[in-house]
Amino acid sequence: MQTKYWSETKTPALKPVALIIDDDSDLRQTTGLILAKNYTVLEACNGAAGLNELKKTAVDVVLCDIRMPDLSGLEVLENIKKSLPQLEVIMLTAVSDAKTAVQALKKGAFDFLVKPVEPEQLLNTCAQAVKKKDLVLKNLALEAELEPARCTEILGESKVMQELFKKIQKIAKTTASVLITGETGTGKELAAHAIHAMGPRTAKPFIAVNCGGIPNELLETELFGHERGSFTSAEERKYGKFELAQGGTIFLDEIGNMPLLMQAKMLRVLQEKELERVGGVKPIPLNARFISATNEDLKICIQEKKFREDLYHRLKVVPLEIPPLRERHGDIVLLAKHFLTRYNKLYHGNFTKISPAALEVLEKYPWPGNVRELEHIIQRVITLEEGDTVLPEHLPEEFQPVKKKKARV
Repeated sequence: MQTKYWSETKTPALKPVALIIDDDSDLRQTTGLILAKNYTVLEACNGAAGLNELKKTAVDVVLCDIRMPDLSGLEVLENIKKSLPQLEVIMLTAVSDAKTAVQALKKGAFDFLVKPVEPEQLLNTCAQAVKKKDLVLKNLALEAELEPARCTEILGESKVMQELFKKIQKIAKTTASVLITGETGTGKELAAHAIHAMGPRTAKPFIAVNCGGIPNELLETELFGHERGSFTSAEERKYGKFELAQGGTIFLDEIGNMPLLMQAKMLRVLQEKELERVGGVKPIPLNARFISATNEDLKICIQEKKFREDLYHRLKVVPLEIPPLRERHGDIVLLAKHFLTRYNKLYHGNFTKISPAALEVLEKYPWPGNVRELEHIIQRVITLEEGDTVLPEHLPEEFQPVKKKKARV
């Protein structure tokens, strides 16, 4: 069966997609005409055809007849809820049957409508079903976010940081791809959060992915998602990180660790603004901003054939370098006091200040681990030490003066 599409615009992919499953062609056409203003409408003439369409196409709401010759509407509903639990299904019937309605609702139907349905009622019910599905996906996206409470927590009074803040504000106004570079622990993810939070996509999801923390064999399904049955353990459709970031921002940390095969697929996503789930056959439009980060020199990776040069240029439309802590003159004291306040409150500690001598030691330290190292040291002091003032002797061994060995006589 060739799927029929209804839409009043030339860009149906930007609209929610409604699938009508009904063996009555006249009813499919009538319902499709009502929905066409607000939806891209797909038709299926029976239950099997409808379920097959759902394997190929991302659908936002299903309208399904109860009585059909092959699979009944209730059987179709059970199949959908098993493989696509987030997808809402509206049941349609020509006969008002309270018993069947109760069965359908128990099996997970969003609503039960008697044909012929008033246009206003049909549009309102579909809108509510799509809204509910979107809320479920937003909740999944929120669960996938990393450290959401710290999204704009970049502190700094130094000249280099003030310049960085100005760049972030400018970058946030655009939708261009950003490549953030800097040493480990400098706060690259916080900068990405800030770009998202200060931009027009702030109300949409920010999804972070650590490309170095996911095994290569799982990275594709993690990013792109998969269809039910695409491999042995794929018992239901999974939405990938890219889809969860729809309308918002996808942050790819440690991008230099991405395998070459995945880099080729990433390049296609950036070029075509669409993706395909593993096992899928139809492209899904993607509207998301890409921010990537690395502590590696990607130019060297390109020379060593570990990173694609074309992908590098796609990612680095706007470069942003985060300065190391040792170059942020004056910020060490500010950050140390900030972390002391935060973790003293979190761990119910008694520390209220840092002694001048301890601050002097902290300022002289080279900070190879940057801001993250400073944060961990303050945490350690509050956890293990006693008192109300952080002293030099409370700091780890590497901060203590080297004791000279006595010469043997």
